[in-house]
Amino acid sequence: MKETVMMELTWRCGAACAFCYLGETGRLNSRRPEMKEAELKAFMRRFPAGTKFYFSGGEPFLRKDIFGILSFAAERGFTWGVNTNGLALDIPGIKKLMGLKPAYIIFSLHGPAAAHDRLTGVKGAHKKILENIRAAADFKKDGTEVITNCVINPANAALLPAVYLDAARAGADRAVFEHLQFIRKGEAARAGLSPVEVITPELDGLRLDTRSLSASLKKIKALRGAFKTHFELRPDFTAAQLERYYNGAMKPSGSCPGLLSTLNVEPDGRIRTCVLYSAPAGRAKSLDLAAIRKVKRRLVKGGLPQACARCCQRFGIKRIF
Repeated sequence: MKETVMMELTWRCGAACAFCYLGETGRLNSRRPEMKEAELKAFMRRFPAGTKFYFSGGEPFLRKDIFGILSFAAERGFTWGVNTNGLALDIPGIKKLMGLKPAYIIFSLHGPAAAHDRLTGVKGAHKKILENIRAAADFKKDGTEVITNCVINPANAALLPAVYLDAARAGADRAVFEHLQFIRKGEAARAGLSPVEVITPELDGLRLDTRSLSASLKKIKALRGAFKTHFELRPDFTAAQLERYYNGAMKPSGSCPGLLSTLNVEPDGRIRTCVLYSAPAGRAKSLDLAAIRKVKRRLVKGGLPQACARCCQRFGIKRIF
């Protein structure tokens, strides 16, 4: 079975996004150890060419050795991409990155200027990221996609058309919008999970105007054909589903499509159960895929835990146009 490896390269980040799990769990900009470049490469050698590697953080471009890591991924023949807030990149860095021919680069774009700066906690962040998106679009090689990703939340629900237009005018290939990932107070406990095992933000008082959100998404859909930039949603809920997701009760159903085939590796080399659950499943240095799958199967024994209800990995990204 070919793995998808989601590697968080650092706890450090120059932004402080309001919905970031690192901030909620105390990991953001912590002084916890991080795997060195040689350790990362030794781990990556365990996987064959064609393995999918997704590099994120924190902010991966805060690592001084980041281009050595990404160059190694390219040399190994991996299908790889990187997620960035754009703050630690400049034009020469973008040009160097695109020369490595990643499958994609994802820029986190969460609103028009004022909203994006407020959500990230960095004045001028919006201007900086648009400059880098334009540069990436200019320097990209065949086979590379420039993608923006927007986390839908109460602060930007009515502003999504402006996000799409910013992405399209900057030359992005895809503008992806993902619904906020969160749990309600008590949901983890009712599933028999301790707070330290669940890294999804616990947002008990969250309310979102789903009518405004529906209208916002409808306005983007009306732009079909106006730009080459694709519009994608994870997922494309009905109005009733949106209301239940944000303001009601959600129950997980079915199975998780990526649980057994995805490895989530933290910056210190610890492998956690999945994107949501922090329960330890092994170490990168002593990789044991059979043991990791055993831990994962134990997590979902008897069905998906309640906190899986709003997990992005359960829902596919739908291309609207």
